Amino acid sequence: MADRVLIVDDDEAVCTMLYKVIRSNGIEADTAASGAEALRMVEQGNYDLMLLDVNMPGMDGFEVVQTLRQRGVRIPIMIVSGRQEDYDTLYGLDLGADDYVTKPFNPIEVIARVKSQLRRYTSLGGKG
Repeated sequence: MADRVLIVDDDEAVCTMLYKVIRSNGIEADTAASGAEALRMVEQGNYDLMLLDVNMPGMDGFEVVQTLRQRGVRIPIMIVSGRQEDYDTLYGLDLGADDYVTKPFNPIEVIARVKSQLRRYTSLGGKG
């Protein structure tokens, strides 16, 4: 079974670019444009990783991380955000995110981090 990634960002251009990068590396991907939509999709789907923006209308990415972790969802979460302050990185990781990448980002680095997280998740028995 192929790995599945959920990309969550309200910026359609970012979603499209990440989707293409993920898919070109043989990984299945879905997109969500809001935190609330992401939570619904995680409940209904079987994802192995989430790429998550912070600045979104309504429920922001930090709230999504906190909600998922409170619900016991263990999938790796990589925050991909334009917020570059050390405080934001530390806060996101403290809430339960597994990685934090700042925009603008190098797509090659993002896919390397995605693959690393997927390997770790699979080796820890998270998949299946």
